[in-house]
This record gives sequence, C-alpha cells and structure tokens, in this order.
Amino acid sequence: MAHDLFRDHKLEIARVAHHLAAMGWCEGNAGNISMLLPRGEYTPEDNLQASMPLPEQLRPLAGRTILITTSGSRFRRMMLDRESAIVPVTVSRFGNSILWPQEFKRPSSEISTHLQVLALAEARGWPAASIVHTHSTSMLALSSSDLPGETLEDAMWRAHPELSQLLDRGLHFLDFQTPGTWELGRSTAELFAHSDVVIWRKHGILAFGPDPEAACDFVELAEKAAVLLLMEMNAFGRFQGLKDRELKVLRDDLARE
Repeated sequence: MAHDLFRDHKLEIARVAHHLAAMGWCEGNAGNISMLLPRGEYTPEDNLQASMPLPEQLRPLAGRTILITTSGSRFRRMMLDRESAIVPVTVSRFGNSILWPQEFKRPSSEISTHLQVLALAEARGWPAASIVHTHSTSMLALSSSDLPGETLEDAMWRAHPELSQLLDRGLHFLDFQTPGTWELGRSTAELFAHSDVVIWRKHGILAFGPDPEAACDFVELAEKAAVLLLMEMNAFGRFQGLKDRELKVLRDDLARE
C-alpha cells in the first residue's frame, strides 16, 4: 500500500487516541491529534488530489508532511480505523496550500491550529512534533470559570508541583474564540511560542511536544492540576496549593539543577 511508510507513526497516534478515549476525554468525535514528520518523509504532490488554500503562507512547513486525524473520526475506534482515520497532509512547496489523497476524509476541522503551531517545531530544534487536543473533563469545567486566565494559571502552578518540574515553557489560558478558524490558530500559536499547554476556555486543552506521547504527558499533567483545583474548591471553598514560600523554594531548587 502506498501509505505503508506511515504505519508506525499512525500507530503512535492511535495508541494515544485510544488512551484518551479510555480516560473519557473524547466524547463522540471530539479531539484531534497531529504529527509533523521529519524532513524527507513526505507524500509526493503528484499523488495528492484534494487540496485547500491557506490564508497565509507557512514557509517553515513548505514541503513538509503531517499526519492528522480526519474530521469525524472517533478516538475510541482509532486503533481499528487508523489506516483511514489518520490522513497524510502535505504542505505545498510554496507553503500556501495543503494537499492530501482524495480517498481520505478531510483533515480535522482544527487543521488551521495544527499547522500554525507545528510551524514552531524547527524553532524548538525538533525534527518532528505533535499536537494533542482533547476535551479533558476537569480542565473543561475549570476553564469555564469567570476568573481571569492569569489567576487560573497561578492556581494551577500551586496545585501540582510536577508542573514546575515538567512543563518547562508553562501553560496559558486563551479566551473563547470560534473553533476551527485561522484566527484561533494564530492566537494559539502565539501562546505556544512560550507554552507547552494552551487551554481553550470552554472548549478543551492542547499540548505541543516532540511526539504524541510527550504531548499526552502534558495533557495529563495539566488535567491533574485541574482535578486538584476543583477538589480544593469543593473541600475548602477556595484554591489551596503551594504557598508563596513553598513555590519559591521549588523553583529555586529547579533553577539550581
């Protein structure tokens, strides 16, 4: 089969999708995962019939290929359907359009965000990269709060010490914007320039890592912090977590390592 060269990568994506579905974070056809392949792993343009123009040129991705879950695909079936539910998408040599084999369904409706964030991979020194987007339950509830994003970000750092150890670039909340738009992708990419995790308020969570497993790790870390915050609110009526002195000691220790 022409797409056999993607088999191992598709399996990586499908395993993460299956795990997220088992966690209950991907109702119906919710969620999407993408993977930017190393240079040299691509689908020749003459084999691609379906195409879509891009609103802006993406020079860092020109000629690169990504694998992304298709529109309407279900994470709970991804292990079974991975050959047809994960589509190879190639950015044109000029970076102004995307192309994919016509026998596949369209890429995820959030393709605009995936493209603009994956374009940051080279700046991080990553030959490959991955984005995981899912609707983790506690984070979805927490992000619906009327509290300012900065307040929630600070509370999350205090809720779970592992965030300071494992999220080098941090996390940020992004106010609600229309899903599936190029503008949402631009705003998200701007935050990912200095974040590992971006939370779309009242929508879901995104993580950006060098591979699907690393991105999934970031999702789990952030979701655990959200769970702890909601438990604190239920038990004590307010956020608890690390005090200023404890947070400073933790960060000073990490800075010395």
